[in-house]
Amino acid sequence: MKPMLQIAKREIALLLSNKTIFIFAVILPFISLLFFNGLLKNGVARDLPIAVIDLDNSAISRNVISQLDATPELWIYQTIVNQQKGESLIRQGKIYGLVTIPKNFEADLKSGKQATIVNQYNSNVLLPGGLEFKTFSKVIGTISAKIFIQNQLLKGVSMQQAIVNYQPVKLNNHVLSNPYTNYSYYLNSGFLAYFLQIIIILTTIYCFGNDLKYNKGNQLLRISNGKLNPIVFGKILPFTIWFFFVGLIMYYSMFVWQDFPLNGSKTALLIGLFLLIVASQSFALFFLSISNSFSEALIYGSGFAAVSLSFSGITFPIFSMGKILQWISQVFPFTHFFELFMEQSQQGFPVYYSFKSIIMLIILCLLPIIFAWHNLHKLFFKGMFNNRI
Repeated sequence: MKPMLQIAKREIALLLSNKTIFIFAVILPFISLLFFNGLLKNGVARDLPIAVIDLDNSAISRNVISQLDATPELWIYQTIVNQQKGESLIRQGKIYGLVTIPKNFEADLKSGKQATIVNQYNSNVLLPGGLEFKTFSKVIGTISAKIFIQNQLLKGVSMQQAIVNYQPVKLNNHVLSNPYTNYSYYLNSGFLAYFLQIIIILTTIYCFGNDLKYNKGNQLLRISNGKLNPIVFGKILPFTIWFFFVGLIMYYSMFVWQDFPLNGSKTALLIGLFLLIVASQSFALFFLSISNSFSEALIYGSGFAAVSLSFSGITFPIFSMGKILQWISQVFPFTHFFELFMEQSQQGFPVYYSFKSIIMLIILCLLPIIFAWHNLHKLFFKGMFNNRI
């Protein structure tokens, strides 16, 4: 116990004196918290710029434009008369949609003909493009319903029957989680923990790799009386406690500052956070054990942490991936943490639904360090990496 405490005190002193470790462990976590909480503080995109070409210039066409502009999601950036200019604005990223109202729009509607409004939008940018399409469809649907019901009333049909004639099948939607379509609830739930994981892996690699780079492994082995356990636990423990504290602040920023929904177990979320930290440290040690140099370990660690976002289901659903990729996704601790987090925060599942995620996180805490232990012992016995880069 005494050698472990001695090494732990040494790590705390290094944390306060070493600029690189201090930036990694203290500065970057809070910068990422402020950045993502500030970036998505509104939760929902508002006032997306679009352009309109009104070739009819009638009372009804102007009403369509005013209703589009009245939505909180859209903002009429410009009214233009040239199709090429509108498409150019989309390509330049100045607008996210181009709405064209054709000639004789009002006349066709009054004569009972079907009129068409053209909506061109950029689907390369999924969030604003999808939101523009959704809002446009909603506005045009409302206008179409109003016109249809008015025509039915003129024919002597009752209001109730006119509504039934327009929509014989009534929708009854129930949003089970995130009913406000708040992108911060979803994206920040992943991004904040994702960047914390990157910082943990790189900090752990740096703390161990820095000693091995400068041939201090033997010195640590002498302090620990030739045992690896005091070195590993002594160096890791202070940072485990510190990153758990940072994680609590991350949770505070989510559930108190931004008022994220919390419909499940607080205990399960705390367990998931702790296991994510330990699993990230365990993988960092594994990358150290298979590396020939300090820089190589950093490359392995940063690459693993970066790829984990793609396999977590945030950017693309895991169940839609190929079978092999679905299996690979289970190797990443962040995949299971994010699943647990969503189940216990927004979806409000009973805790036993998250047992699989907790068990997988425990396994991913143990397996990397088990596979790394022998090589780590050899590495510290040698005192340095094979290559001093």
